[in-house]
Amino acid sequence: MEGTWGLLGPEFLPNTRRTRTLGLGASVRAFNDLAVPGLGGVWYGKQLLLAVLGVAVAEDARNGGAKVQNIEVANAIETLACWLAFDGNGWRRDARLRGNNKLHGKDDFSFRRARQRNFYVTQPMRMATVQPLPALGFVESDSVRFNAFRCLAAGKEFIEQATSEYRPFKRTVVDHLTCWAQMKDDRFNSPALRQALSPLNRLPDAAIPVLRERLLQGGMKERREDKERRGRALTWVETLRKDKPGNLTWEHRPQDISENHWHDLRAGALFFAAREAAIATLDALETHIGNQAGGHFFPLGHIPGSLEPELEQLKSAANAYLVFNHADEEARNFCSECVNSNPSGALRSLVRRDEHVLRLVGDEVKPGPAFRGSVNLTIAEDDEEESTPMVEDIPLPPDISFRMRNLYLLNLDLHGELDAWLNPSATGNDA
Repeated sequence: MEGTWGLLGPEFLPNTRRTRTLGLGASVRAFNDLAVPGLGGVWYGKQLLLAVLGVAVAEDARNGGAKVQNIEVANAIETLACWLAFDGNGWRRDARLRGNNKLHGKDDFSFRRARQRNFYVTQPMRMATVQPLPALGFVESDSVRFNAFRCLAAGKEFIEQATSEYRPFKRTVVDHLTCWAQMKDDRFNSPALRQALSPLNRLPDAAIPVLRERLLQGGMKERREDKERRGRALTWVETLRKDKPGNLTWEHRPQDISENHWHDLRAGALFFAAREAAIATLDALETHIGNQAGGHFFPLGHIPGSLEPELEQLKSAANAYLVFNHADEEARNFCSECVNSNPSGALRSLVRRDEHVLRLVGDEVKPGPAFRGSVNLTIAEDDEEESTPMVEDIPLPPDISFRMRNLYLLNLDLHGELDAWLNPSATGNDA
């Protein structure tokens, strides 16, 4: 069904998808929420605008008699936004855009085409906004389903401030997109619409205070502690933006972050480090199996020397988390398995948690459905992380939740500095 496009999480995607959750999804979400509550996978403002536009336009289109759902409208608007951006920048790739291969060569962007499931990517950026839209008070809903979202006054104000200066085909952006979604007007290639929708164009100045206020005030149903944590985190990344310090360590808590918040951030970093060490161990085991000439299997009774460095790193990282003594039970159980005095026992536990790239058959490790025999790509653990650009030079302590990195980038966007950060050698905006 078109209405379910993009709803499936990574654990339900086809087996060729290289995703290892290791049964740790709840802990991943918990530590990310403790780090920056309500941010989801958002790292620049246009992500939120395109998603809330989808909700508002879908509502207006339904009020006019069209049978459309929020998801298909939001995905179609995102599709159009990325095409307009690619068409404007000469089809150069950018971390803020998706669908370069999927959209290249297409010329029919009527809603009847753009709404189709296979027209665009299977993991649209809209998925990163499912938590932030209600958490920040842009929408309300009785459930976590995107199709159940209803646009609130703050969402409409955000859209108004972000789009009021643009008049595609002598209409407001919302009115034209509503006509488009009702299949009354298929026109889409407009400079005004490109300026309004393109992820490469920063939000207009008038929309920045609205977004900043939402980050600080949050939604009506959000806990006060969550609002305070996000606000303190925003203050901290702003301090980092201004001061540009060198490498930060976990030994010195910044004044902007409370003791409890810092404790949770440190525990999350230790957990993420242990998880990455577990993935590195499984990667090394996969490569070892792939290099065996006598068949694709590995007997657990003998640990080759090539795996010893990864196993030692795993044991060290897991032990560091256990010593820190955080309350997350799932993470504690995982790390307890990893410090098994018998390396074969630790590997057995990891493979049992995998069962995707590698699987356990008796006392032998054999290839799973996503086995390649070598590691030549980054394996994402969480839907949110897939929308995050690779970042190396953000001044944050090691292994911190990716949401803090995302907040740093979002704050750059609020100050009009994101484009220069992403494209330091560019001389201007190509959009």
